[in-house]
Amino acid sequence: MAGRLRSLRLIGLLAITATCFTPVAQKLASTPTEVNMAAGDTVSIPMAGARVSSSSNQQVATASSESSSALTVTSTSPGNADISTRIFGLIPWKTHVHVTPSTKVVVGGQAVGIRLQSKGPIVVGFRQLADGSSPSAKAHIQVGDMIIAIDRHVIHSAADLQRALENAKEPVHVTVERGSVRRELDVSAPNQSPGNRHQLGLYVRDRTVGVGTLTFYDPPRHTFGALGHIITDTDTGQAVVGSGGLYSAMITGLKPGRIGSPGEKRGTFSTSSDQLGRIGRNTPYGVFGTMIKPPSSCDVNQLVQVALPEQVHEGPAKMFTVVHGQKVEAFNVQIDNVARQSAPATKSMIVKVTDPRLLAETGGIIQGMSGSPLVQDGKLVGAVTHVFVSDPTRGYAVYAMWMVHQAKFDTDLQPTFHYYPFLNHSKQAV
Repeated sequence: MAGRLRSLRLIGLLAITATCFTPVAQKLASTPTEVNMAAGDTVSIPMAGARVSSSSNQQVATASSESSSALTVTSTSPGNADISTRIFGLIPWKTHVHVTPSTKVVVGGQAVGIRLQSKGPIVVGFRQLADGSSPSAKAHIQVGDMIIAIDRHVIHSAADLQRALENAKEPVHVTVERGSVRRELDVSAPNQSPGNRHQLGLYVRDRTVGVGTLTFYDPPRHTFGALGHIITDTDTGQAVVGSGGLYSAMITGLKPGRIGSPGEKRGTFSTSSDQLGRIGRNTPYGVFGTMIKPPSSCDVNQLVQVALPEQVHEGPAKMFTVVHGQKVEAFNVQIDNVARQSAPATKSMIVKVTDPRLLAETGGIIQGMSGSPLVQDGKLVGAVTHVFVSDPTRGYAVYAMWMVHQAKFDTDLQPTFHYYPFLNHSKQAV
């Protein structure tokens, strides 16, 4: 009897295992139970033999099974709905639909000049005084520290620091920010300079400049997003904390990228020209702020929907960028791989340049293309952020939706890729 029971159990287990590999079971396993979509979208869900029985909220989403192999869901307004169906007319199945508000923006691609002013002078190195030492190094000031006050008087720039040292007491009381920690330090700084100024034995920098690409402009909110990655100081590798300006730039030349040697756009801009926007935040997803005057080539009436991450897929797309002067052009690219990210993160997808003319002129992705918008299926899906050193035709991109989320706050990252630092302003001795 015991042997017979064991045999029956074995047969049952084999039957269940075999059932798991049948086409019906595999189709059920691949059928989604949850769908995210934007208001006004229509999506097709592979679902063989599905018959719609009801929608829990027809004001949010409705469904139809006009095709024998798919379920068509149409969203009408933000909210949640459950679509109840019967697969093959027998198996009950429920699909939860979450509908978010539709976001539309103007696609960028324009070359922009970026000038980012740090909140205070950043320590980028030490210098020796006449006695061969650096007073600041002795006082345990570190490279990367941001100087925010001298003798408790707030400073914002290298020029402020120079003036403050003319009237400072001995020892000089220096307030620095080291990451998220504020430190108070006393520096025994001799008065040795011709200008009768205390000498800290430091090199500092207070601004960063460079050329990148505008990703999008949101006319109703008057906000913009550009660059697609964070701006860091070339000497310290730390993020620049501060604010700045966005300006129209002109591309004057190209240095093609090669294996092991990333290329670059050569561009110019003037801070004395009309300012396009104010940069309020420097984040891992780019720089964001308020647009004062959109670029002349921006058609504010040509709004494009921003794709949800779930809507981005492998396949052809268009990249918009400038390679000559100020003319925005569309180039063919291929999205090779997409990462399924349920929350904001960088390196959302891998993009390969396939356009013969762009490959001939630039070799692929080069410095200055950071922020170049990607459009697929008529929607803004992402922005180029990095290039692979080992293959300049390929690089990373970030989902556009993650950038849009960051821009909404402004109503006022590995050796296999190359991160493009901006051109830092010359350092000053103090």
